[in-house]
Amino acid sequence: MGKLDLIKTVRGLDQNGPGGNGENLEKLWSNLTEASDHQFHAAEESALRWLLKSMNGSSPEAETIRRYPLTWTILDFVFQKIPLFSLAKSLADRKFAAVLQQTLKDASNPGEEAGASGGKRKRSLAPLYALDELKGLEGCLATGQAVFNALKSLLGRLENNAVGSRDRIGAEHIKSLFSTSATEAATLSSSFFIVCVLLLASDICDDVDGKEDWISTVSKIWDLHLQGDTDALEIATHLFRPAAAILRQLEPSIQGQKPNVNEALATRWSADLQKFMHRNFILPARTYFWNRQDFEVISRALGVSDGKTRTSAPALYFLAAGMPDVSTESDLRRINTIWMDRIFKAVEEQIRTKPDRNALMKRILAQAVGNSVAIDAGDLRQVCRNYGLGSEIDWSLLANAATCNPDIFQMSEEGTALLNDICSQSISQQPDPDVFKDQLDLIAAIKKSFQTRRDLSGFLRLWFSQLCLTEKRKLASSSPWFDIGREGSRENTISSLIESELSPHQLIGVIEWLGGQDPGSYPQSLCVFTSVVAQGLHSEQFIDSIGMKLFDLVSQLKNSSKTALKWRVISKAISWTSPEERKNVWDQVKDQLSKLLRKGAIKSAETFEALKCCYEAWDSMSQDEDAADESSKLVEKFTQRLVEDLASYDVLEITKLSASLGSGARSEFDEELASQQYLAWYILGGSRFSRLYSRKTDEIPLLETVSSAKDASPPGLHALWSALLSNDANLNDAKLSRKLLDRLITALADSEKEKGWPGERGQLWIRTLCSVPLEAFSRTQREQVMGILDKRREKMVKSPKRVSLEGWKLVLDLASKMMARPTFYDGMRFSNLVDYADAISSLSFEETINDETLLELVERYFAMASTILRQMSDNFDERSAKYFSESLEFIEACETEETKSVPLGLPALRITLLKAIIVELSRSSTLQSQSSLSQLQQNAKSALTRHIPAVLGELIADKKFLSKHDNLKDLGLFATTHAAEVMDDASELSQHKSSAIRKLEKRSKEAMDAGDLRAWKIQIFLHKYLGSEMEDPRPTRFTGLANLPSKARESLLREYITSIIADTDVADASNYLKKLISEFTGDCDTDGQALAIQHVVGHLIERTDLHGKGEGVDLSTAHSELTLSLLKKSPNVAYTCQTVQTLLEKKPQAMGQWNIEVTLSTVSDLALSKGTNSSTVPFAWLCKLVGTIIKKHRLRLEGHHHLLLTTVQALLNSLILNQPKSTIDGTTQEVMARLYGRLITLICEPTAGAVSRSQHQNALDSATDAAKRSAGRHVYLVLMQYVKLQLEADVPREVGEALEPAMNSIFDVTPPEVRKILNDAMDASGRAILREMFKRYVKFGKWSGV
Repeated sequence: MGKLDLIKTVRGLDQNGPGGNGENLEKLWSNLTEASDHQFHAAEESALRWLLKSMNGSSPEAETIRRYPLTWTILDFVFQKIPLFSLAKSLADRKFAAVLQQTLKDASNPGEEAGASGGKRKRSLAPLYALDELKGLEGCLATGQAVFNALKSLLGRLENNAVGSRDRIGAEHIKSLFSTSATEAATLSSSFFIVCVLLLASDICDDVDGKEDWISTVSKIWDLHLQGDTDALEIATHLFRPAAAILRQLEPSIQGQKPNVNEALATRWSADLQKFMHRNFILPARTYFWNRQDFEVISRALGVSDGKTRTSAPALYFLAAGMPDVSTESDLRRINTIWMDRIFKAVEEQIRTKPDRNALMKRILAQAVGNSVAIDAGDLRQVCRNYGLGSEIDWSLLANAATCNPDIFQMSEEGTALLNDICSQSISQQPDPDVFKDQLDLIAAIKKSFQTRRDLSGFLRLWFSQLCLTEKRKLASSSPWFDIGREGSRENTISSLIESELSPHQLIGVIEWLGGQDPGSYPQSLCVFTSVVAQGLHSEQFIDSIGMKLFDLVSQLKNSSKTALKWRVISKAISWTSPEERKNVWDQVKDQLSKLLRKGAIKSAETFEALKCCYEAWDSMSQDEDAADESSKLVEKFTQRLVEDLASYDVLEITKLSASLGSGARSEFDEELASQQYLAWYILGGSRFSRLYSRKTDEIPLLETVSSAKDASPPGLHALWSALLSNDANLNDAKLSRKLLDRLITALADSEKEKGWPGERGQLWIRTLCSVPLEAFSRTQREQVMGILDKRREKMVKSPKRVSLEGWKLVLDLASKMMARPTFYDGMRFSNLVDYADAISSLSFEETINDETLLELVERYFAMASTILRQMSDNFDERSAKYFSESLEFIEACETEETKSVPLGLPALRITLLKAIIVELSRSSTLQSQSSLSQLQQNAKSALTRHIPAVLGELIADKKFLSKHDNLKDLGLFATTHAAEVMDDASELSQHKSSAIRKLEKRSKEAMDAGDLRAWKIQIFLHKYLGSEMEDPRPTRFTGLANLPSKARESLLREYITSIIADTDVADASNYLKKLISEFTGDCDTDGQALAIQHVVGHLIERTDLHGKGEGVDLSTAHSELTLSLLKKSPNVAYTCQTVQTLLEKKPQAMGQWNIEVTLSTVSDLALSKGTNSSTVPFAWLCKLVGTIIKKHRLRLEGHHHLLLTTVQALLNSLILNQPKSTIDGTTQEVMARLYGRLITLICEPTAGAVSRSQHQNALDSATDAAKRSAGRHVYLVLMQYVKLQLEADVPREVGEALEPAMNSIFDVTPPEVRKILNDAMDASGRAILREMFKRYVKFGKWSGV
């Protein structure tokens, strides 16, 4: 009936038309979908012809049907049904191209009043069949959406390979419909782009489906037009303006703020539109400019969009700057630089007269900085003059301009004049806080300009002059010139550049110049400057050259708040000088220090810096007790003053304390953080300070005062103690360590008053004690801790519900740690372990606890119980005998309860305690020899052997066990499966029917796939003890592990695989591996499958001989299949790479020549691929695989260097061209370069072990020398390629530095005649780079034999 109805409907269209409300079109659509499965197309072709005929014309009826979205939806449908040859004829006959162009012209011009009326109804993008409504904005967008969808389907059908000659002819005919002139194609594409602009500006953008492909659809249509020389001009005339409007909505660098468009859509449209404009607009325009200096395309684009300068100018520069530079020759690069300069001039000329020109210029400069485009220094100077240095200084613009090209301040008189003007303006008035950061960025650019000229001394002179002028005008407190001298305020501080950018002679010249500038008149400037220089001196060469010059400059300055930093210079001088001079320096400053520390205000920078200086003197002179006595007394007396002052403050306020501890000991003094900064300095200021003070006064400075306050916050206490204990010097000093631990133990004892102990403070002290290395505790201290825990145990087990889960875990951890060494305390009884087991097992958790936490409880309790039992057995005496005799009663009680209770209703951790008894008894020969305890182990095993089958029976009986969570039963299950590891006899398990076991297997398998830890443990148990009863004893497909807790994934799967293959012979395990790999290379490439293969491979490696041989074992085939599977780019390639590397490294004798060659070819293919998703093999792994081959299979590379070089060259290409600056896991491009450099070094400088068998033992020449000569005949090709890549791409400086040692090693092994070949094979640009590399090699990299 569907077919007949469709024919009737199509025939009735000529008489009845679309209907008053479009009802006939809806009927047609309904009939089309109902008859969609028939093979004929006559009705569809008739419908297509009628629709196109009805849509053509200027009448309101034609416009209505043309605008109606359902019309285009019907066309979309029939495009897929009609054969291409017939479709082409119908489209051509009915002038489809004209209909399409008119439709888009209509859709790109919405009516205002109609659009407003349409906004009141629900936004369904399904307008009524009414022309007024279809002319509204939503009607136009609905039309545009339908047109785009129809064209996407049509073009997609054309792109697919047509079957048969008629289809191919039809496809070409349809393409010819779009083969119009550039003007017509540009007009059509312009309408498309305007619809896109309307969509982005509307509030229904997110409601439109399929919009992601709109830009790419336009691009495909444009590609079908008749290509010509004027294409770029037509795009400039018709398309640039709407394209710029789209980019403005998508790109924050053009809009000046974050766009409101969906991020995924913005990314897709921006990438597609940039690709389109780069290929069809920017690239031709640049080519015309290169070839005939023709700039008409850009001028035309700016001319037609003059009224939209705010959009067009930033968009044009964005497109030009984002165009990749593919030029390889230096002259072409020069032309490209000229091209970008010309673009900048054109854009600047257009925005020059606009009222918001500064905002536009800042966006353009930001784009230049973001794309590393250098703008001509002369142009930037004019921008700074005309835009930045007007009646109001635009510091943000000046900073952007200077960052773009710091050379604007150098190389000419204009640059010097501009620098002087900017420097004078920066100190002319009190700076606005809003522009402070911009001023800092500007000064950083000025500093970089001096660095580029290797003239840091010039910057230091400029900086001091600016400091003096700022101080003279009393603006020092808020000046950026003073801020850049503060430690840690900027990443690239001046101090860090002193030794790297200056020679000792240059620095002496700066200091001598400083002495002639009347520095005494500017004390604050002098102190800031000299302190920065002093902080940057570390090497003996600089220190010996400077000597006392800095000290002489500041020593005569009077004490004031402005000269606080002079004490940093003095403290440095004290640490630099010899012991004889040190005493002289101390004598000159001790009176000033004494006065400050005795009477100076505590909350002042001057006193703070004086204290640090006094400690430096004490530390430096600590070997001479008489000399250090004065400074130590000053510190001690000041500390007493400080203790009295801190008593009234909340020093441990966590926000302020964290800020002070985080900024370190060199932070600038902040009066609001004064108390916390003093405390932070006492803790972190000197690694030996606490030890020196403790030895002098037998106290720990400030600790007692700060931590004993009643209102001390636990987070603050945690931060304080973490900082104290992070200093190894505190723990390495036995006396100080004992004091610190005694204080912690006392605090733990004092926390007993907390309700539900351990509460917040109790947990704090337990965590802190757990963080201290066990070696730091004495036996007495361990026994004190255990005594405290035992005392609290009684209350904890009486009311276990009052103790938090975290509290139980911490108590178990601390007990395990303390009992790891001989520790015996009063009241130590076996029943204590039972109490803990019963209390934790009886917890009634208010919330459902995840399985990982329950399993963790079992493991923590087992660790504690095992540790305690081990100590009692290793130190066996009468006390131990009494202790273990109690365990007999416990085992008997367990056996009695098992006969009365439901197995999973027993206290779960009692089963864990039984396991601990069995494990420790089996390893202790002392206990086994005791007649009174001879039956202890057997009874424990007997109790366990009866319990485990009972639990299995309950799991089989309770079919809903895995469908719900019961914390107590789940804990019992984990304890039982954990304890089953020590069960010897599994015969009692076979009492259950095979069918029942298989049903349990099926239920647990389903839950296992969902990530249920209980199901995993059940499966492990079944495979280990009842594998023969299972339906699938050796599963070959493993699902993903994403549902499992991240920490437990690998360990759990390893345990699972071990249970499967534990009792198999080598041949069966090898056959099992083949099946796993077959599934993996098929369609099961999950992380679970990859890890399963890895564990089975490890199992076979351990059980086979040196050559990897065994009955039925073929590790070489496994290696080959896994290596080739890397080309599939599975998301779990890292696991596969690890397995392949393990085979290459641990079983090199099992690998054949094929294995080596397939690994190299695979690595080469992967390196040349340009994938960027998560399935791409990480570059680091590719280097590891090649490195393993070079180290372990060097002999197989002899005669096959061409394969190795092909791979190494592919890796170098990938490193320079394809690798990002930083990957998701944090691996930087510099790290990758070092990994690659190591490969080259291994090739050129092989180890003796790698090549020792490549020559006869009696040979006069060493094997390593022969290998180097062999490498030297080939590796020059890598050097040649590296030079070529430097010409083609931008090699980051840090990457070049990382690769330099590798290139030097190539020079080392390359003989002179090969170097000549290398030189002759390059052009002038390449030889210039090679010459510079060789100079550096001779100067820094060549081995001199010294």
